[in-house]
Amino acid sequence: MTQKVYTVSERTSIKEAVRMLLPHHIRHLPVTNGSRLVGIVTDRDIRRASPGLLSGIGREDYEQVLLTTPVSRIMTREPVTVTPDTPLVDAVRLMVEKKFGSFPVVEGDHLVGIFTEIDALKVLLEKMQ
Repeated sequence: MTQKVYTVSERTSIKEAVRMLLPHHIRHLPVTNGSRLVGIVTDRDIRRASPGLLSGIGREDYEQVLLTTPVSRIMTREPVTVTPDTPLVDAVRLMVEKKFGSFPVVEGDHLVGIFTEIDALKVLLEKMQ
């Protein structure tokens, strides 16, 4: 798992979330209230919720929507999670079955990390060398 997790609050705007995703080259942002996990928002959620520029909406209106819409409106509430003790094979199996790209790692309801496809691939790579 990755222990250094970039997170957002429920009040974070979609625009701010995008500003976190892009420079860190990540696709999943756990949504927290303090250290308590309350949801997750992905780059896919953001793309689905963003107004289409081809729909005729102007650039200023487009930016305004992104600036004023909080991630709480588009996040997945009560996301599927794993714990630090979840066996790797179980986490990967769940990832494949659910077709999820990540799982927040929690102890109780407190976020302690995130397990992503990249984490799984790193383990595979280590085993193959």
